[in-house]
Amino acid sequence: MPKTLKRLLKRFIQKAISFEPILGNMRGARLNQKVVVLMYHEIADDSDEIDAWTVVRKSEFIRQMEYLSAHFDILSTEEALERMRSGHNLSKKPAAVITFDDGYSGNNRVLLPIVKSMDLPVTVFVASWAVEEGHLFWYDRIINALQGSAPVDLDLKRLALGDYRINRCSGAENWREIERLLRDLKKLSPHKRATSVESILGELGAPNVDTYSLRSLSHEELVEISGCPLITIGAHSHCHNILTQLSGEEVRESVKTSKELLEEWTGHKMRFFSYPNGNFDDAVVDIIRNLGFEGAFTTVSRPWSREDSVFAIPRIGVGRYDSFENFKIKVSGG
Repeated sequence: MPKTLKRLLKRFIQKAISFEPILGNMRGARLNQKVVVLMYHEIADDSDEIDAWTVVRKSEFIRQMEYLSAHFDILSTEEALERMRSGHNLSKKPAAVITFDDGYSGNNRVLLPIVKSMDLPVTVFVASWAVEEGHLFWYDRIINALQGSAPVDLDLKRLALGDYRINRCSGAENWREIERLLRDLKKLSPHKRATSVESILGELGAPNVDTYSLRSLSHEELVEISGCPLITIGAHSHCHNILTQLSGEEVRESVKTSKELLEEWTGHKMRFFSYPNGNFDDAVVDIIRNLGFEGAFTTVSRPWSREDSVFAIPRIGVGRYDSFENFKIKVSGG
């Protein structure tokens, strides 16, 4: 089937399913005694153009939160954990939790005013190295460097990678090619990935200063959002490496460092953790548990049920290229 026809068919199906009577029945059937945990990364003003799934437009996020507020009980992470532990759900509405990963500047500049105006409980998982050093992690440096209108052809077979043709189009199609490069880089060992990233950035040159760029939270911005009673800060490791690629001691040191720094900076206990890139195994879980965390979040895309370990809580990712119809279907259990 041609790609254009497949896209049209997909949109038609999404629109057909996304009528509220259908979604209401779906929520009743699929979300009983479950919690929908949403995973975001960054929010930017609508005028800030960037080809990155991780950056949701402000107007779209507000529209999504209005929908959630109308059809769900939006709970803090603490409230959701207590509800799942107790087994009691006194509301006729299903429950939802809103989380953000990494710790971007827009969590302060754009998200914080929305949280206050809409009375939204939110958990922000922060990778502490970027805050401490004031620098971006490798994947955001790559994303920033690839923005702009000029076509980019990357022949990276010398690095045991592939060929990548970026900025031949825009939006979701362009992001798929950027994401393919990031995904391939994640397969490398941390050391080889670091040297490969520097080689790629050297080839790309300076980022396009006329485009919107991702930026991490500053220490002052982190302190400000942590002072809002609606925002819970959680840990996301110090290094943001894929934890299953590290030794046990490296995992423990990274997670322990992030926990201690975030507690020092915010004055709040770090009770919750999210796995960088969603990767974890039994050894990583044991380290998270032994460091005193009460729960940890994955990127497994489905609602959270009572059968799930509190150290493997699933989350449904929401990004820039999700249509509103698709968002409604996702959160309703479709």
